[in-house]
Amino acid sequence: MGYAVGEVLLIVVGVTIALAANSWYGDRQERRDELQVLMQLQQALEIDLDEFESWYAIETQVFQNVTSLVEHMVGADPYDSSIVPNFGSVMTWVGVRTNSAPYEALKSTGFDLISSHSLRLKLIYYYENQFPRVHGAYLNDRAFATDRVVPYYMKNFRQTEPGTYIPDDYQDIRYDKYFWNLCMMKLTRLQDRILPHYEQTIEMNRDILANIETELGN
Repeated sequence: MGYAVGEVLLIVVGVTIALAANSWYGDRQERRDELQVLMQLQQALEIDLDEFESWYAIETQVFQNVTSLVEHMVGADPYDSSIVPNFGSVMTWVGVRTNSAPYEALKSTGFDLISSHSLRLKLIYYYENQFPRVHGAYLNDRAFATDRVVPYYMKNFRQTEPGTYIPDDYQDIRYDKYFWNLCMMKLTRLQDRILPHYEQTIEMNRDILANIETELGN
């Protein structure tokens, strides 16, 4: 009887050890999977950050150029070749994209793979809300350029090289209310939507990267 009880105890202990070992192995495998996904996300976000900072710099320069153009016209200064690059800025739009492949793979696998709840929420917001907002602003700006600016420039400017436009008659466009409206609309779009969206996206990207770095170090 005692021998039988001993055998049962040995079996129970063995099963318990086996289950514990399986659980330990499973946890380690999940952690390895998480680390791999985090590193993929980190790489994608670092590329995004470089590109967003570059696009932000371009749009900031566009804002400065259009502002200089408006100030030149307001000041009643004579036509000067130095303002030629500023005309092209009224038509400029910057395309945006993001490397969302690692995020889409995570979404397919399941967000529970990321152990940090706050990081999961930040990733979801970044890819599902923030980037679409920036992309939407880009699409609107492109439509503004192609639908309103391009037709006007085709009639009133000559293109000497890609991105360089010279007015047929500077005095005409200087007093043209439509051209003024184009310039002011461009500045408003940049100031109220495009530049703030870039700033928010860059800040959010850096915050997520810092969180990922913390998780990788744990």
